[in-house]
Amino acid sequence: MESYFTKTGTNLNSYTVCYLLQDKENQELRISELAEFLYLSTSATSRLVVKMEAETGLVVRETCEIDNRGLYVVLTQKGRDFLTDASAVVEKLIQKAP
Repeated sequence: MESYFTKTGTNLNSYTVCYLLQDKENQELRISELAEFLYLSTSATSRLVVKMEAETGLVVRETCEIDNRGLYVVLTQKGRDFLTDASAVVEKLIQKAP
C-alpha cells in the first residue's frame, strides 16, 4: 500500500478524503465538515486539501453558490479514478491479511 501511495504521490489521508467525498450526494464537503470526519483541525485539513489540489488534482475547491464565502472540496474525475484504483489495492491487502 505504501508503495502505491508513493508511486501516485498520495497518502492515506488523500485516500480517506476521496473516500469521504465519493460517499456524499454531490461528492462535495465543506472543509470544516471534512475536518470533523478526519479528526484534524480546520487549518490542517485546509493545508491537506490545497496540497491535494495543487500536487495531484484529486480534488478542487469551489466557492459555495449560496453565500459566495464558504468553500466546498469537490472530488474530480482524477480523484474518482484514484479511489477506484486505490480501493482495489486496499481490497487485495485485506484479502491477504491473516
